[in-house]
Amino acid sequence: MKNYFIISLLLIILLISGCLAPEEESFSHVIYYSVSLAVGELVDGEIRPSGIAELENVTIIVPLPAIDGKPIDLRNMTIPEGWMAEVVETPYGVMLKLSGEKIKTWKMAPMPVPVEEGKTPAVSPTTVKKAASYTFELKLELEREINTLDPLSGEYALQPKWDLKEVNCSEEYLKHYRYVKCYNYSSVLFFDSYPEINASIYISLEGRNEWFQIGWTGNEFSDHTFAFITGEGWKEVKGSLEAGKGRYLGE
Repeated sequence: MKNYFIISLLLIILLISGCLAPEEESFSHVIYYSVSLAVGELVDGEIRPSGIAELENVTIIVPLPAIDGKPIDLRNMTIPEGWMAEVVETPYGVMLKLSGEKIKTWKMAPMPVPVEEGKTPAVSPTTVKKAASYTFELKLELEREINTLDPLSGEYALQPKWDLKEVNCSEEYLKHYRYVKCYNYSSVLFFDSYPEINASIYISLEGRNEWFQIGWTGNEFSDHTFAFITGEGWKEVKGSLEAGKGRYLGE
């Protein structure tokens, strides 16, 4: 009777372990890269519509994901109408150049109207002028696991970067992620346009491993920088990198 109980218990444990194991066909490894730009007047920490309707010869040069100096492939990048994207050599290494001959600085957009549940708006939304924004996006699917614990070691990371320093992660990160590490660093970008205008630029890179194990789960790293640009030319900017976010097999 005792042996029967032990055998039954072992069978139950094996059955549960099989159910808890990740589904092999569910694994995915994806790199997401995006550059978001808004142009206009910088007012109280926000880009607002400018009196200038159109810009000529806009040039932006921003950090680019690279591994050991080899840049990411741009073939699948989504590029807004009127823009061009190319990889260029700069005094700071390989970077991404975005250029447009004629770029609008604002657009008309509907103003949100409060609506009660189950009712239609009493009036048509009023359109207001808003600063134009442009987003460049790239998704790269890999057939290998992404090193989200240490992306600076042979993984795609935004380049260039220097003065890399490990810093304390937020309490929220430390509460939820066992292996998380956080870093600050310096980088650089270039902006030029005619006429001169202010801009906000956000560069984001994320690497994610995902799989199904009872539910969807995974891990990731994020590498990003944001800056308000006032004036033209090269600008030093600050960036942040967070590695080791999420769950890891074997935990």
